[in-house]
Amino acid sequence: MRESRLFIILISLVMGLAGCSKETMIGEYVDRCAVRLDIDWGPCGIDPDGMTALFYPVDGGEPSRFLTNTVTGDEVRLRKGIYNVVVFNQAAEEYSYLTIEGQDQYSTLRIVMKTTDSDWYTPTEGERLIYDPEPLAVATLEGFEVTQEMVRANLKEGKEFSLACRPEKVIFTAHLSLEIKGLHNVRTARGSIKGMADTYWIADRKTGSSVATQLVDFSEKTFHENSTTDGILSGSYLTLGRPNVTSKATDETSNLLTLSILLVDNKTVITKQYDIAPRAAINNETKEVKVVLGTKIDPDKEEVPEDIPLELPNVEPEKNGGEGGFDATVDNWGDETNIVIPA
Repeated sequence: MRESRLFIILISLVMGLAGCSKETMIGEYVDRCAVRLDIDWGPCGIDPDGMTALFYPVDGGEPSRFLTNTVTGDEVRLRKGIYNVVVFNQAAEEYSYLTIEGQDQYSTLRIVMKTTDSDWYTPTEGERLIYDPEPLAVATLEGFEVTQEMVRANLKEGKEFSLACRPEKVIFTAHLSLEIKGLHNVRTARGSIKGMADTYWIADRKTGSSVATQLVDFSEKTFHENSTTDGILSGSYLTLGRPNVTSKATDETSNLLTLSILLVDNKTVITKQYDIAPRAAINNETKEVKVVLGTKIDPDKEEVPEDIPLELPNVEPEKNGGEGGFDATVDNWGDETNIVIPA
């Protein structure tokens, strides 16, 4: 008799545990709606191998985070509520030169450039150095609602729901070019640009007011047709753009390019400064910026230093340095003879 009672008790416990498990699973399942993420990456020109989707409840509470290697067509399950949605390529931890900060709230979510070090540029006190960030595209959708009717229709009728969005680049590609007389004298060149944005606020879709100095390599020489001496020195870099500031802060936000050119004698360094902000031609659709220096772009305006080609002195190539030209291994420029060309 005792054994029979013990058997009945054990059966009851097993059934009770099974019932609790089933109720828990049903509870987790019935209050959510499956939503397919239809993400169109084509227009932004980025081909990601992963993405992050963040869902922020408008009435507060913890956001829901979804990381997936399926960049479109994947499903997420959401409770009834209204959400502000953010989608961006890759996981936040995969970026090397930027961070995604403030992820706990939609209003604080922002892109922040990481501070970098340099073996050739010495920053002043408080000056931050940044380098090219990785390509990043972001989509935001405010007020996406999941209703109780959607939850019921999805579970009982198998009705499908989707969220469609099209991420846009937030990183610009900037192309700098400079007309040079005596381009054949250039061994390598690099520059620093002050007053660049180091923060982008995702909900506001604009850069912040803080600034940093961006380092740029000028790695391409293009000689003019029928010329072995004159041509174009150019370089490209990725950037968040200019900071979002009032016009009163012009001294802090002027985009001053300091260009340093090491000549083929491997000791002469030419330094020249340009204000590139007035020369920037911005295409917000393609997220490209073109800056042309050393050529007069408006014949009706008074000539400024940025209109004048840079003329370099002729020097003898370093005897053991071969033909000179660009050398990616030249990082620390040894003993230098610095020549600052006035505006």
